[in-house]
Amino acid sequence: MSVQNTFNVVVTGNAPFMEYDFNTSLMVRDALPDLIERAGKRNIKIFKYARVTRDTYEDVRRVSKEIWGGQRSLFSPKPQADEIDEKLDVSLILHLGMVALGWEIDQFRFETVARRDGYGLPGDDGQHVDSKALEELGLPKTLTTSFDIEAAWRKVKAKFPDHPIHLSHDAGLYFCEFRLYSSLAEPLLSESYREKAGRTVFQHLPQGHTVEDIALARDITVEFITNLADDY
Repeated sequence: MSVQNTFNVVVTGNAPFMEYDFNTSLMVRDALPDLIERAGKRNIKIFKYARVTRDTYEDVRRVSKEIWGGQRSLFSPKPQADEIDEKLDVSLILHLGMVALGWEIDQFRFETVARRDGYGLPGDDGQHVDSKALEELGLPKTLTTSFDIEAAWRKVKAKFPDHPIHLSHDAGLYFCEFRLYSSLAEPLLSESYREKAGRTVFQHLPQGHTVEDIALARDITVEFITNLADDY
């Protein structure tokens, strides 16, 4: 499989959490197309991290390492027989999450920064984010993406002016934010992925989960991805 002429995006979605029996991040992940064809520009291939992730420190760190590791068998669409042992050259990780924690439930949020410290709520296993371990690895208090999120947000907002789409500098200090931090951190910890530094973004999605809601969220997410690919 040639990777030179494609922009390869890996997208994650999460299991239902807290009091919710659904998670729109998983629904939108599954609704995304496998391929975005673009005349005169590199096509975009979307790979879905096939395992449903959990809100635990250990699982989030596992996800970051596995995605950057690129083992093709970890992603859908299901690889062909001759692709199973291939390594995917990941251009971008897009973590999706659903708004919660008191935020307005109908908004889209494009996150710009992730923090190492201050995670007060425990995960699914009752354990907190181990900020001390991250500090001992030499990781900084904050990490940011190398993509121009504000420029991408402006373009999305211009195309979907009637919807609450926000640029955000506060990802909530829960496992959504930690996913962004973890995947931004991994290239700093491994020489093998050093050139991938900054190539992770996070998008929060509304709680609306009708067929129409998911179709809108899919279209907004595709527009966001397309704008990021143009910034690559």
